[in-house]
Order: sequence, then C-alpha cells, then structure tokens
Amino acid sequence: MIHHTVQAACYGIGAIYPVVILDPTHRWARPTHPGLPEQQDDDGHGMLVLRWTGLQSETVEAPALLASAATRAPAPPPTQDELTAYQASLPPSLHLITLPAEFVLGPWSQRPGADASAPPRTAA
Repeated sequence: MIHHTVQAACYGIGAIYPVVILDPTHRWARPTHPGLPEQQDDDGHGMLVLRWTGLQSETVEAPALLASAATRAPAPPPTQDELTAYQASLPPSLHLITLPAEFVLGPWSQRPGADASAPPRTAA
C-alpha cells in the first residue's frame, strides 16, 4: 500500500493549499482546462497531484478527505481511462492537476502560517 502524505503547495502568489502527490515523476501536462492531466512522452510540466479546492470553512476536513481519496487512486502512471474514472469518483472539492515539485512546500501540518490553536487558512 502506498502512503500518501498531505502536503502544502503554493503557486508563489501566497495562497497555500493542501495536495497529495499521486505520481512524483514529471511526466504530466494539462493542455486544456477543465481537461484532465495527460501523460507526456517527453518531459511533462509536473507531477500528477490531487488538489483540494473547497471552502475555507471546510479546510479542517481537507487532509482527511485528500488522504482517503488518495488511497483509491490508480497506481502510477495511470491511463487516461483510469484518470477519468477516478476524477468522476471524487467529491467536487478534489481535482487532479499537474504541479512542479518546486511548488510543494512540505507537510501540510508544518505549512507557513499554520497555527495549532486556529483552523488553517487556505484559498479555494
């Protein structure tokens, strides 16, 4: 069984959001929105990642939701049919994206701005 750690990620504009890396190999591209990431024969844009995009009021639930969904993810590298079926099985707040490794900050519990006494803040 693969253990999926919930990570903090950021595009560099200040919004930190929780993710789980499903395939750490930079072989994925997302050529059109809202299409799913596609595996590339040459170097892709980034890793295959499951991202949470829910409401700020639901942030506390995000790590458990991501971890649970990640346990059902197809083994890397998944086919497009597997990705399509997997995305269809996910709740509306979870999405498959591509993400370069340099945008991953580290464990969600240790993200910048985390305060153990208050619910974590993220941008949806």
